[in-house]
Amino acid sequence: MALTLQSVAIVFGLLLPYGTVQALPSHHSCCKAFRRQFPASQIDLVFPDAYSSVQESDIVASCRINPTSAEEVAQVLNITTESGCNFAVRSGGHMPWAGSANIEEPGVAIDLGFLNKTTLSNDKSIAHVGPGARWGLVYDALAPEGRVVIGGRGEHIGVGGYLLGGKSCGISFFSEGLGFASDNVVGYEIVFANGTIAEANSQENTDLFWALRLGSTNFGIVTRFDLKTTTTTNLWGGLRNYNRSHALQAAKALIETNQRSQEQGAGLDTLGLFIGNGDEFLMNYAHLKPENDTDVFEPALDIPFTSDTVRSNVTLKTILQELDALFPIGRHVSFRTLAFVPDAQFMIDWWQEGFKIFAQYEGNSNLSWTFTYAIIPVSMMRAAEAANDPYGLDASNGPLILTNLNAFWSDSLDEDDVQCKLAELLEWGKTTAQERGLLNDWVYLNYASPDQDPYAGIPEANARRLRHIRQSVDPNDILRNLWPGGFKL
Repeated sequence: MALTLQSVAIVFGLLLPYGTVQALPSHHSCCKAFRRQFPASQIDLVFPDAYSSVQESDIVASCRINPTSAEEVAQVLNITTESGCNFAVRSGGHMPWAGSANIEEPGVAIDLGFLNKTTLSNDKSIAHVGPGARWGLVYDALAPEGRVVIGGRGEHIGVGGYLLGGKSCGISFFSEGLGFASDNVVGYEIVFANGTIAEANSQENTDLFWALRLGSTNFGIVTRFDLKTTTTTNLWGGLRNYNRSHALQAAKALIETNQRSQEQGAGLDTLGLFIGNGDEFLMNYAHLKPENDTDVFEPALDIPFTSDTVRSNVTLKTILQELDALFPIGRHVSFRTLAFVPDAQFMIDWWQEGFKIFAQYEGNSNLSWTFTYAIIPVSMMRAAEAANDPYGLDASNGPLILTNLNAFWSDSLDEDDVQCKLAELLEWGKTTAQERGLLNDWVYLNYASPDQDPYAGIPEANARRLRHIRQSVDPNDILRNLWPGGFKL
């Protein structure tokens, strides 16, 4: 039954004295309770490729529990909170840093992989999506109905973490016209720390509905997302590779293409730049009409290329598979993020600094590091403003470039050394962008590393409101104390 935030707070107050967490038995009591109350088929099941990074897959919890419904998630939370067990929650397992969606013994892992169904409303305007689904499965389920949702640009990216991370890779091929993924969520089903199941939408628990767009692991476990759908279409697009001698030309083309697209006002065009330690870099193209009315891309298309898959009438699935091939599963992975005012020379200077910092690894095939540069155009920001997005981005300041500084490496390399060099490279970018008057405070949650704070850059009024809402649904700070993963307010 859906309850208001006020009634949830009252329930919490009856369960535990305010500000206390019960001192309870060891974490093994949770595993024993799971085995008593759930069938063996739901205990210690690890889905194939459950985690994208070695840092996460190498972690071993005391046990894993695989609930199949919101009611079972509530049952699991009652067990963990009553026994005082630390826990992690896995939706798609795409966030790479250790402990983001897994936990060492004696903690227990709650795996939402069985909550992976996608269904449509009768009028096909809303898709009801489970948090354990990955975007490839969601798109496959909707394609026969001619529908699509604003989601991830990768088949293996999970729904749950993506949609609770704010803008959420947030950039879909449909985003320029329809906004960020989180701004297209119209409802949530959520389980609070005390096992209460509630709905959050524009009519019920409206404050929580607002907060969950940047929810991470602060408010509860979301067990269903209700997403606006739009009509699917084939695309014009693909990937082009270039010799790195053309890097500055490509950075300028990325910025000019966005300017042209925004001037046309159609919101149909996406261009991304992937440039790292290889001899070549690539750009990905997507245009939401199969026809070749793609003049906005001329600055990039005019650059000499070494290979090309750009073509007409290509499916979304094919484009996603090409992008997925760039991000291998099963290696050590790290993401870091920075946002700044578009400036081609800064983009190239930062990239070239990477060669200096990683000089000792030059020619080492066991490491790849890459800057993924994507424009956040004014049209997306206006959609976020219309939705009163918690990040508080201001469209009047013009577009931004969002960076995912990522690296993939093998077991043979030193984890601490690679992470330290990535941190040094990020700090160079942050300091230099600030010196040049380019830095924006936005720290995009889904690209952030554990040493970054996605909540630090949001307007203080929004931060206060988020903290107040968190306190109203979890007054005893149970989730802060028992659920260490994700990012906390």
